[in-house]
Amino acid sequence: MNIINILLVDDHHLVLDGMRALLSQEPDFQVVGEARNGREAVEKATALRPHIVIMDISMPEMDGIEATQLICGNKSLKGTNVMVLSMYSNREFINELMEAGAKGYLLKNTGRAELREAIHTVSAGQRYLCKPVQETMDAPVKSRSRKEGEGFVPITKREKEIIRLLLAEKNSHEIADALHLSPATVETHRKNILHKLDMHSTAGLVRYAMERGWNLEG
Repeated sequence: MNIINILLVDDHHLVLDGMRALLSQEPDFQVVGEARNGREAVEKATALRPHIVIMDISMPEMDGIEATQLICGNKSLKGTNVMVLSMYSNREFINELMEAGAKGYLLKNTGRAELREAIHTVSAGQRYLCKPVQETMDAPVKSRSRKEGEGFVPITKREKEIIRLLLAEKNSHEIADALHLSPATVETHRKNILHKLDMHSTAGLVRYAMERGWNLEG
């Protein structure tokens, strides 16, 4: 029997305890480590080299999307695949995580049988999306803000900085001063961010950032 080594990543102790207890009942799974934020997930994935990282999205210090990108972009971790386990099925999150390199995406109400199937599928290097997530991806985009056929582009580090400053209620001139940009460049970034995320106001960005677990200082 081939044992699948798993790293669990979530900032809630109860979730980690529950996942560990559940997976310990499966003879072909072995939990080799746990992490409580994205930064720790990257460090432990590098040290432990698990077959699967089961990744949450909303976490302090570094969110699951950025952690996934770093793990999947690490050439020394080619044998490690990331599977997301989250309460969020937002199209923008799914897109970002797939672009970051995740192989699977499950919701936290997933049953034991599907979790087992997903782990085996992702461990084999194949993609697995649970039904609600697949339906979200298959559903037509309601907004017409993007041009037909235009692909998803993930948020950049610079755009992430601008989002945090917008949440801190900084205006374009204040953001420009903080990041050594021109106000016109900041405004262009703001429009691009809303366009990428298919949003129309800063209120949508607030929700987006909160669900990723960002804080204004992070």
